[in-house]
Amino acid sequence: MSSEHTKLKRVLGFSASYGAAVGLVVSGTAMFSVSSVAATAGHATFISAAIGMIPMMVAAFAFGELTAMIPGGGMVSDYTSPALGRFWATFAVLSGYVMLIACDGGTQLVMGGLTLEQVSGIPQWVVSIGLLALVLLVNIFDVGLYGKVEGVVTVIMMIIYLLMSVLGAAGAGSVVGAAVPVAENATFLPEGGWDAVFGCVGSAVWFFIGFEFACPMAEENKKPYRNIPYALILGLISIYIVDVIFTYGAVKYTDLSVMAVSATPQVDASVAMLGQIGGMTMSILTILASFTTANAYMAALPRMLYGMAREHQVPSVFGRLHPKYRVPMWGVWFTLFLMLLTTVYISIQGGSSDMISMFINMACITWLVTYMIAMVDVLVLRKKYPDFPRLWKAPGAWIVMPIGMIGALYAISTLAYVLPQAIIVMVIVAAYAIIWNKAHKIPVNEVVPLEVYVNRVRERSEYLPVWDEAVVEWMDRRAAGKS
Repeated sequence: MSSEHTKLKRVLGFSASYGAAVGLVVSGTAMFSVSSVAATAGHATFISAAIGMIPMMVAAFAFGELTAMIPGGGMVSDYTSPALGRFWATFAVLSGYVMLIACDGGTQLVMGGLTLEQVSGIPQWVVSIGLLALVLLVNIFDVGLYGKVEGVVTVIMMIIYLLMSVLGAAGAGSVVGAAVPVAENATFLPEGGWDAVFGCVGSAVWFFIGFEFACPMAEENKKPYRNIPYALILGLISIYIVDVIFTYGAVKYTDLSVMAVSATPQVDASVAMLGQIGGMTMSILTILASFTTANAYMAALPRMLYGMAREHQVPSVFGRLHPKYRVPMWGVWFTLFLMLLTTVYISIQGGSSDMISMFINMACITWLVTYMIAMVDVLVLRKKYPDFPRLWKAPGAWIVMPIGMIGALYAISTLAYVLPQAIIVMVIVAAYAIIWNKAHKIPVNEVVPLEVYVNRVRERSEYLPVWDEAVVEWMDRRAAGKS
């Protein structure tokens, strides 16, 4: 069977969607950010996180509606092409997600490796490469297995994290003599006051960022218009609750100056809260988080590129499926290369706390820009196609989406120290989008009509009950209205 007639299988359900939604945000660098923000914002971390969650929840509403409308593998590219055109579609994916892999992929694997090295003595680079190889095998041989592995591992990971957080916050470590409250941390506001609390909003965004990685698997989901929106929302709420509980215990029992400079502050906080058992448990959790995050990267980015290749936004090789395993192999190899490259670089540089913060904050800025583009997509498509069947709708979109954009801009303003580097990356991506289209004699910002676009999604994916019927009925009405 040729790759042109091979379609992705619809084998995934809600659990896989939820696993993908939290598989990235419960990650090594996310837990690093949780502890790092706690070191600065203290007991008021829940306020920084709540403010940071506002644009994230709005983005969840946006991605939920857009996925329900256009359940394609290209994700934000699929949504932006009929809304804002080819240039913005290409820009949104490449600046947001390729930048993510370039900045965060290696950091995740290095963090998992460093954690295991601390408890076992196995060299960090051996562990990191081993995790990457395992993820590659899972994603090549069976995406259904990926869904099962991701769902099971994520549930285990969330339960462990929740139990540790509750036990630490409840003072279980004090009862057995393994934890001693730090008197200096008893006050509500940190040393820097409210300025420190509000200044952490951008970093707190990283608690949640990446939840939308469930969306690119829409072509393999049985009911993407239902499973994915609710998985996104539930994932954000789950992460907020668990993180807030964890930070309460971390601030109560940990020397904040230690967390502020550590490359694995979540492990240090766990030792302070629950003793060596806590440290060992968090080490296991960090390794599991590295695995699920790498899985999310390896599953999502190739499928984004797969959708983009079908729309001639990136080289056509990314649109080929392996005839036997039915996965976009060129996208898998490209993602592997990015993750391997950054793993090697960060390992050589030592993976310090400052380096980790710099990499994730750069990615955070470009990612927030992509989220804002998705919010604009919702409003533009509602204006252009008000009668298109939306099987899930964002509540109060005309009010909520602008609020989300303002929140995203505020978060970016708190990360101004890496804004120049992020702008350079975005300029390079914009140049690529212009040069690629001109070289292929395609209008730089060509807008694909929505009816043409959904037909392409239908042609390249397996039949989707309810959505297919609704779309056909909509197109029939439009055709009758034009005749």
